[in-house]
Amino acid sequence: MLSKAEYSLLLTFVKAALQLIVFGFFSLISLAVSGQVFINEILAGNQNDIQDPFFQHEDWVEIYNPGGILNLAGYYFSDDPDSLDKWQVPATNAGLTTALPGDHIIFFFDNDPEQGENHGTFRLSTDGESVILTAPDGVTVIDSISFPHQQRDISYGRACDGCDSWIFFDITTPEASNEYVQPETQQVYINEVLAVNENGITDEIGDFEGWIEIFNPNPQQVNLAAYAIAHNDGTPHVIPSIDPPVTVAEEDDYRILWADAGVEEGANHLPFELSPEGGTLTLYGPDMVVVDTYSYPALQAGVSWGRIPDGNANSQEFSIPTPRMPNDLVIIQPELLFINEFIADNVSDTLDTALEYEDWIEIYNPNDYAVDLGGYWLTDNPQNPMKWQVPTNRPDSSVIPAGGYLLFFADKQQSEGWNHMNFRLNNAGEWIELRSPDGFTLADGLQYGQQYADTSFGRGFDGADYWVYFTETTPEYSNNGAEVNVAEEEKTTPMIWPNPVVSGQTLYLSEASEWRVFSMTGNLIGSGIGACISGTSGWPPGAYILELNRKRRMRFVVTR
Repeated sequence: MLSKAEYSLLLTFVKAALQLIVFGFFSLISLAVSGQVFINEILAGNQNDIQDPFFQHEDWVEIYNPGGILNLAGYYFSDDPDSLDKWQVPATNAGLTTALPGDHIIFFFDNDPEQGENHGTFRLSTDGESVILTAPDGVTVIDSISFPHQQRDISYGRACDGCDSWIFFDITTPEASNEYVQPETQQVYINEVLAVNENGITDEIGDFEGWIEIFNPNPQQVNLAAYAIAHNDGTPHVIPSIDPPVTVAEEDDYRILWADAGVEEGANHLPFELSPEGGTLTLYGPDMVVVDTYSYPALQAGVSWGRIPDGNANSQEFSIPTPRMPNDLVIIQPELLFINEFIADNVSDTLDTALEYEDWIEIYNPNDYAVDLGGYWLTDNPQNPMKWQVPTNRPDSSVIPAGGYLLFFADKQQSEGWNHMNFRLNNAGEWIELRSPDGFTLADGLQYGQQYADTSFGRGFDGADYWVYFTETTPEYSNNGAEVNVAEEEKTTPMIWPNPVVSGQTLYLSEASEWRVFSMTGNLIGSGIGACISGTSGWPPGAYILELNRKRRMRFVVTR
């Protein structure tokens, strides 16, 4: 018979052995299933979707674990293939980081790690990028996905949990099995049409094409994907669900569909052209019930036909078409103003009002009188000209003095101040536009290419018609006399455009180079020598790495 002390010692030993066995068992399970853990769904534009525990709408990544119990503590998340260990999941709260068998677990990417172990130290970009899950060794990639340009509140996820194919979800499924649910059909209107476009707006590749404007009067955005449209007695064309940013009509807003018989150019391009002799358009909902029918008469080149006011039964000709704008628009001519300088890769150059290094845009007023920018619009997307409006209630701040400058921060953090915009700049290249308070008339704009850390791009002197790189940036000061980057190596640094590039569209280089394109997982996609890459057709939407002359690497995005 064991003594009480011997029994206590034996019991302690048995408990320790059992704990070791259980720990080893679950460790083996975790190791066994680690390769089966999936990045399952991503939302990089959360404005009205789920809230985190702090009642904030933050971007999120869902992990699906089909195997045994797995604590993701020690694993790494990154949005940069060159830095796989960007953020390590803390090991201080297993309740937030453990995925049960068949479970879904959410991580918020809001750069607020102090809010919990499931809050990452970086943010996601709606421009499209990569999300990479790496094992605790910091080297072994468990799963990765390069997601394309995203529309707010529409997620990108596997068609079913762990499936190889990815789709967009108009109704997101965080912490639940991925299953697509078609939203209910909404009442939208064919609002304006232009049959012959000679010098109006252009499509994404700069072509003047006929267009159809759809007006969404609803208090929520409507994705036209799965809606169908027919011209005269033609077969209805179902708008594909492959690129929400070009098919969503935001609340009380508009969406342009290009009638150019060029469906290969994108989801917002139709398989027919409009007739200058007139015709009839029929719009169907996803349930193939007619949503709207609209007839237009014979029209001269450059003249549109539209409802007045928007969505009304009455229509008229417009000698000045109003795409993406109210048909009863009052044109407001802008003052003479210039986008004078900007930085799209601010690492350690200029601090904003929150003491953060954020990208910025400088506006210059060359007039001999002050100009109030209140009501003007700034955007990084010509297809969405009214993306951010300068507040009209801050005349003490929004006025540019004669010959003066005003700075706006492109940081997507409007809560930090009146001059903080709801978009960020892409250092791989995109657009910047300034429009008058009517949201339609262009005051100034440019398309730029590759940008570099702590180097601004600005006019050679204030208001000049040529642009240079500044190693000595001049936010809210004159460009005149600033140090220009004239090093030969920098002047010849290759740039690429357009970026993002539509699948099938040619990608141009600033100089002939030996080039190689890799997927974000390192697979060679294509190679060649020259000043352009014309073989992008068939490349799936997502991010890619372009290597030039076996030296410089840069990232670009393919969309549909």
